[in-house]
Amino acid sequence: MFYCLSAVALDQGLGSPGGGSPLVAILAVYLLAGSIALWILADARQRGCAPAYDFDSLVFFTWPVLAPIYLFSTRGWRGVIPIGWFTLFYLAAAVLGNIVRLLTLRH
Repeated sequence: MFYCLSAVALDQGLGSPGGGSPLVAILAVYLLAGSIALWILADARQRGCAPAYDFDSLVFFTWPVLAPIYLFSTRGWRGVIPIGWFTLFYLAAAVLGNIVRLLTLRH
């Protein structure tokens, strides 16, 4: 997940002044959503839960809503920990992209 977020941040930081490549942004968004959906399915199977038919597609398209709901329903308040890590990764990727952008604008 961090690689997807960092790729978008770096592409926007190193890309043209109007932003990065739309292809890289779209690819990273799909890879991020796919990796979260696959992780939730693998976790559900490991916990012995049988997800509903086509649950993976639902998670793929609505992961910002369903991933926290899944984490809270399976882990209780311990689900805050993975959400916190994801938030830290997201912020770290954004900061990395801004640092790269500032360094490239100075030179």
